[in-house]
Amino acid sequence: MNIRTHSALVRTLAPACAVLLLASPARANFHLWQIRELFTNLDGTQQFIELFTSVDNQQFTNGSQIQVTEQATSTTHTFIFPSNTSSPTSNHAILIATAGLAAAGGPASNFTIPSGFLFAGASTITYVSTVQGAVSYPSLPTDGNLSRAVPAGTTQANSPQNYAGTVGHVPEPTTWGLIGLGGFGLCMLFRRRATA
Repeated sequence: MNIRTHSALVRTLAPACAVLLLASPARANFHLWQIRELFTNLDGTQQFIELFTSVDNQQFTNGSQIQVTEQATSTTHTFIFPSNTSSPTSNHAILIATAGLAAAGGPASNFTIPSGFLFAGASTITYVSTVQGAVSYPSLPTDGNLSRAVPAGTTQANSPQNYAGTVGHVPEPTTWGLIGLGGFGLCMLFRRRATA
């Protein structure tokens, strides 16, 4: 190869090499998941943390941590993801919940936390090493119906969503109907006894 041919080859390949060197590779990690909803009932047996991302390649959750710290006592609970999520991750939710959530009619969770993991009082929750950072809340509703939306900080009817896209409500509306029917039955029974 003579010098002239070599120079032409360098001039042709140099821009392509520069593009390859400057192109940033797609990052595959978990840093873009964000906490979207928090829920607990009064005794802490039905709780969930819902995460969401609109970005792909965020499935590498294995070993990452969610920490919640109660402000009054500085007690911290830590959840360590035991595995990665599925992919693709874009526009998906991860549901981390107590076993009692599914038993009450909620969707199947993707990961399980123990009862009482979330503190109902003023606390800070952090998905460690994510762009969202720490999220503080003054309290969580404990009426068994309302949840706290993050980052808005507002309350709403709970609506847990899992990775498959299944959305539920705890307890299911039929459960509320049965509770109401049972209460009506008890009222009728007491009224009947009172008139006897």
